[in-house]
Amino acid sequence: MFNKTTSFIFNKYGEIVSEINRRQAQKLSVSTLRLKDKSFDKFYFYDCDVFVKVTSGIVMLVVSNDETAKEYERFVIHRYIKIKKGVEFNFLCISSNAKVEIETEAHAKRHSIPTYEETPIVYEPIVSHINIKEILAYYYQVRNANYTFEGEKHDYWELTFIDNGELETTVDGETYELDEMDFILYAPGQYHTQRTGNSKSCSYLTLLFEMDTPDPYLLTNRVYHSHRDIHSAMNNLIKISNNEMLYDGELMLCYLKELIIRILQYDFLESSPIASTPTQQRFENELLNEIIIYINDNIYEQLTIEEICMKFSISRSSLQTLFKNNLGVAPKHYISDIKLKKSKLLIKESVYTISEISSMLGFTSIHYFSRKFKQHFGITPSDYAKTLYN
Repeated sequence: MFNKTTSFIFNKYGEIVSEINRRQAQKLSVSTLRLKDKSFDKFYFYDCDVFVKVTSGIVMLVVSNDETAKEYERFVIHRYIKIKKGVEFNFLCISSNAKVEIETEAHAKRHSIPTYEETPIVYEPIVSHINIKEILAYYYQVRNANYTFEGEKHDYWELTFIDNGELETTVDGETYELDEMDFILYAPGQYHTQRTGNSKSCSYLTLLFEMDTPDPYLLTNRVYHSHRDIHSAMNNLIKISNNEMLYDGELMLCYLKELIIRILQYDFLESSPIASTPTQQRFENELLNEIIIYINDNIYEQLTIEEICMKFSISRSSLQTLFKNNLGVAPKHYISDIKLKKSKLLIKESVYTISEISSMLGFTSIHYFSRKFKQHFGITPSDYAKTLYN
């Protein structure tokens, strides 16, 4: 998520100023920068305040108060801004090109320092690297025991997802065993066979599709087991395949792309186990919803994990698993996060002092509250209040 220069976080580097004040300013030297670069290797800073306005395109401002420029923050420039004297800064062009007006005092001196360890700071554009051109076929198959498919290779990607039973497959002579909820991807040109066991049938989904991806080797020659995110994408894909509403085909392509991305992230993300049945998942959803409502209704109390466990007759470990699997966060951190978000709203309302807000929300001390607030939002509650007032 990008921050804009209108964010309160930007106040340690500069501020939004009015166009009217700019026109009233005297003896300012104006220069225009034409930007195309997506990277830079040095910061600039002035011995006076600097005024900046983007006149065309979209521009990211990178700023630092660190003498070594090791620590820095990024903001998309929004409105006319002032950068404080001595703040190190430079620009990254987000759009294909852009123009920026810089205004300084007539005799201002500009200085430069290299980026930390002279490593360039780069803007990585958000673009699609995976292109699923077409879903060619998808079908559900049930094979009896002792079924053997002698093998084939073709020019398409093929996904096999085991719904029930076991399947043995060879890919270019290498053998793989797939159990329930496992799947494998065959790349174009890979010769593969399939066979079921001696005593058990196997049901599975097959999907044929055309895809361009820069990292095909990351997808092939291994068996994946469905964790919760992959299973959710797979379920959405199967569900929408039975519909015939306008643009459902586009949705299928979107869900298949999500599935491929989840597979590419397989080794980098902490996996959450799948609920064993739809009934269990429904139970988890209802229980979690009741607990969240209870936490929100008691946000002004000093809620403890023990109290929640007792209220809902659930063990501490089960509560931890429920939150981790469904929300990706521990219950203690969830409670802390919503209290901090509530404190931010209360500070905006300017009805209570920061000390009163800390006490109202059940923090043990104002110092503890201030520390947690800064850890979460990057600014102390008192400084946040000042930015609102200003």
